[in-house]
Amino acid sequence: MKLLPPDNVEQAIEAIDSDGFAVLESAISEAEAAELADLVLSSPARVEGVSGYEFAICLLNHEQRFLKLAMHPTVLELARHLLGGRTEEAPNAFAWPTEDQVRVGSVDGLIAHPGSDPGWWHMDSPMGQLNQSRPLPDFPILVNTIWALTPFEERTGATRLVPGSQHKRHLPPATRDALENQVHCCAPPGSVLVVPNTVWHAAGSNGSEQPRVGVACNYQPWWVGRLTMDIFPIDREVWEKLPADAQALTKHQLEWNTDFQGEVKDHD
Repeated sequence: MKLLPPDNVEQAIEAIDSDGFAVLESAISEAEAAELADLVLSSPARVEGVSGYEFAICLLNHEQRFLKLAMHPTVLELARHLLGGRTEEAPNAFAWPTEDQVRVGSVDGLIAHPGSDPGWWHMDSPMGQLNQSRPLPDFPILVNTIWALTPFEERTGATRLVPGSQHKRHLPPATRDALENQVHCCAPPGSVLVVPNTVWHAAGSNGSEQPRVGVACNYQPWWVGRLTMDIFPIDREVWEKLPADAQALTKHQLEWNTDFQGEVKDHD
């Protein structure tokens, strides 16, 4: 898998157009990645995935330092490129304000403990909730970014992807087994995978002795609300302390209905 410079938007767009995803190497330093990995592991609110896998939900409620990931300039530019809409008005169509076209959906920790099971192949929401009797959209409704805070290697459970699967327009088979042509997103700490929700992907199995830690920051267009029960909103008292540009990216979460939610456990 080719690793790209963290500030070359054009190369990243070319990779996404070709393979469906891009990996930006060393978008933050390894020292910063290690510090954020410790913060993920200390985050109290967790949602369980497959055996040995946990999500540390809504990290911004735990520590504002995760804003550095959610607001990385190259990542934001790619999200706006992939999700942004009309910017100029027409006689028969209005334009949404440029600065308000993309919103942050969630900032969650991804923890694959030693011996974790592999994840199920999937496409990120809402693809799985759409009518499967029709072709799925060929444009993303969500863009996910997965930050490697510890080494992402095949043996540690690096994310698996199928290049070119963005053109299939249907869900992958309901399996955790290896798929033909799959690749592992192997990257050093501080790197980030940018993957629209049109691409087949799955977590790997961690065969190492240390937890594999990542952070998923996903982005959505202005017209999408809360996508799943396991996406949780930012707390208002936290939001009020954010910088103005971060408030603009997360303000929609203050109005989310939280009656529709998954099971959260406190981590000791």
